Amino acid sequence: MADKSADKKTYILKTALQLFSTQGISSTSMQEIAEVCEMSKGSLYLHFKSKDELEESIYLYCFHLIRDSIMQVEQDSLLSPKEQLHKQVEVLLSHLIELREFVKKQFIDGSGPSKKHTCMRDEQFKMLHWFKVKLESIYGSEVEPYTIDLILFFGGILASYLRMLFIPGLPINIQKMSKQFISLLDDITQSMISKSSEPLITSDVWGQWINEFKDQSNVQRHPLQITKEIKDYLKTNSIDKNTYKDALESIHILEKEIVDIQPRRVILIGMIANLLPISELQVLTDELKEIISLYSITQ
Repeated sequence: MADKSADKKTYILKTALQLFSTQGISSTSMQEIAEVCEMSKGSLYLHFKSKDELEESIYLYCFHLIRDSIMQVEQDSLLSPKEQLHKQVEVLLSHLIELREFVKKQFIDGSGPSKKHTCMRDEQFKMLHWFKVKLESIYGSEVEPYTIDLILFFGGILASYLRMLFIPGLPINIQKMSKQFISLLDDITQSMISKSSEPLITSDVWGQWINEFKDQSNVQRHPLQITKEIKDYLKTNSIDKNTYKDALESIHILEKEIVDIQPRRVILIGMIANLLPISELQVLTDELKEIISLYSITQ
């Protein structure tokens, strides 16, 4: 029953996304969404209590689609951190092109996640923190004072490129655009480091942002970052053959479920439980359990 409900909810999300993309959020009613989904308005409200909840779910759906794809690239240990970022920019641009009409409507209508959408705010904050750590892994500790400036620079360039997507008939080469992103990032980073100039946004400001939303100790990693660390441990340590095989299979199922639009709690908890016999992984499995307990999941 849970699976059918999740499938129906996903169908509603995708249908509403299409309507929002063509008509705008304010011009699309819940009645219209229900009619296109061939269901009663009352049935629609069983899945989403309000239009505002549906709207927030749309933003989260798009955000998680992009975020999870980015984190899957993070798992490729054959790529250097910079190569990962290059690929991740390609993934980001590819998804934004797929969502072009929806994004375009947000620009035109001036809409977007409002302050009341605290889930979106927290998700965006986590990705900012991830990007900060990624920049430091690529350019070393010297870049640490400038990471926030670089994030703002990167976001500004991305927003400008997004507007290019709205130009009819403009040829878009994702690989070339991604390469240009990384090249610009290299240039501005090296310039900041070599000049040793005062950063615009200091680490103190970043600390204030952290305190405004949550303590830094509570900034959670994406579960795929943790499963990657678990796999790395299994590969580099002597583990019983059968235990190793069972652990990898459990992680594979866990990762597949994590990136689903409606992860199932029983599957997630069950796969984590399969890792418990490996006592050396307790810290990582405890971290996974804590994050997953806060996930938006169906039981």
